[in-house]
Amino acid sequence: MHMPYLWLGAVCAFVLAACAVAPSATPRAPTAALTTPSPQARTPTPDRRPSIETPAWFNEATLYQIFPRSFYDSNGDGVGDLNGIRQKLDYIQSLGVDTLWLNPHYPATSYHGYDVANYLDVHPELGTLEDFKALLAELKQRNMRLLVDFVANHTSLAHPFFKDAYLNPASPYTDWFLFQDAQNRTFASFFGTGYLPEWNHSNKAVRKYLIDAALFWLDLGVDGLRCDYARGVEHWFWRELRAAVKARHPHAVILGEVWDGQTAVLQQYFLDGFDALFDFPWYLAMTGGDNVNGGGVINGQAPPQMMLGALIALQRTYPRGAQVVRFPSNHDTNRVASAVQEDAGRMRLMAAASFLLPGIPIVYYGEEIGMRGAKGSGAVYDEYRREPMDWYAAEEGPGMTTWFRPPNRYNRPRDGVSVEEQERDPDSLLNFYRRLGRLRREHEALRASAFQLLDRVEGCAESCVGVWRWSASEVALVMFNFSPTPQTVRLPLDAAPRVLEGEALVLLGERAHAQQLTLAPWGVSALLWRSP
Repeated sequence: MHMPYLWLGAVCAFVLAACAVAPSATPRAPTAALTTPSPQARTPTPDRRPSIETPAWFNEATLYQIFPRSFYDSNGDGVGDLNGIRQKLDYIQSLGVDTLWLNPHYPATSYHGYDVANYLDVHPELGTLEDFKALLAELKQRNMRLLVDFVANHTSLAHPFFKDAYLNPASPYTDWFLFQDAQNRTFASFFGTGYLPEWNHSNKAVRKYLIDAALFWLDLGVDGLRCDYARGVEHWFWRELRAAVKARHPHAVILGEVWDGQTAVLQQYFLDGFDALFDFPWYLAMTGGDNVNGGGVINGQAPPQMMLGALIALQRTYPRGAQVVRFPSNHDTNRVASAVQEDAGRMRLMAAASFLLPGIPIVYYGEEIGMRGAKGSGAVYDEYRREPMDWYAAEEGPGMTTWFRPPNRYNRPRDGVSVEEQERDPDSLLNFYRRLGRLRREHEALRASAFQLLDRVEGCAESCVGVWRWSASEVALVMFNFSPTPQTVRLPLDAAPRVLEGEALVLLGERAHAQQLTLAPWGVSALLWRSP
């Protein structure tokens, strides 16, 4: 759920950089054999950060976010549903995705579902509880996982407990909410949004009710919770939730939405019970803000060093074991295609950065085909960031949702932005996303938590970023060029984390020549060495 927020920015004090090459769908020959001398022995600095236990499977995950009513309609009523999601699992898996996050599936009066009227059921427009169980069973058969939205800050005017307490001071649920007058007429709500009354978390019965609701879905087989607007809920509630969840489901992931650009703020939420957090410091530096088009590092409006603090925090600030989810856009932000003003190179670069930098990538439905969307004006605004998934060139056909199709929508027929138009084009954005997903799935170095940022990139110190990543059997060098001009850089083989032997496999970009690499505008290069 989006929170009105003035981003202060995350300014990195370290000058770190490296460079990259534009990807190509054509196969690449291996680069020439590159052998490095043994790195100089260094005395490791003691790591005194606290440790947290987090689910190991989540480090391996690749996520896909679905706004259910916009995705795929199985019954022809114009609204996407749970059975529609089940019908498109082959497509989702083609992206290399193994974990879904669903925006709220609960009964609600709003289209977005964040005014939860019943925490233990499914919105009838989206299906039934049995449909939910069927989706879950299908996911398990495919070795996939599911996260659901958990909305603990507020509820709905239609929630039976609130309905009982409103204008009824004698109600047993009066103390469940934050009423502000003796008549139970006025109440605290989510940023003054009157249809989202806030829970009173000081009431032990409220905490038990919400935690029991979370456990209900986990007991069904759900693999984790995406905790909405975590900053609106007291820290001690999250600690209590963690204790209850981990006691019964130790491998469930607790993922928090902490909308803040400062890594020190996120650090505290890790310590208060979250396994994983969305990397807002990285996202805000990359884009310039959730309502901004044409800003941030990805548009060349800020130096790449601005986003490096988010990566350094993984090694120096956050507890050991902390997990971060890296996202180019979501349901509360301008879509990445609009944020980069529909520049194809920058769309690909943003995708590559989310998949290839340390962290766990997530794809917002439609992002993989370049769907556009930005905040609207007036009463209808976030709907434009949640438009129906474009399956067909004509925007007509089985499964197309129609719940939101105003004349001024962003996505139109035959605009090149649909699964049908991109499916068979090997150079399409869709197939680039599939390639990234396949690389992450096939190479453990691209999933491993070990990494080292380059201090600088020779030949491209101002606009490039590079990172070594490695596992027990692989070493990868990934370099990004955040500029509109090609860059020629020196491969930093003397800084490799261990001796590199044999030929490097070119995963993305061009071959290196004499330890020189040319990086295309807004490009990425990825080289991989396998250990003997």
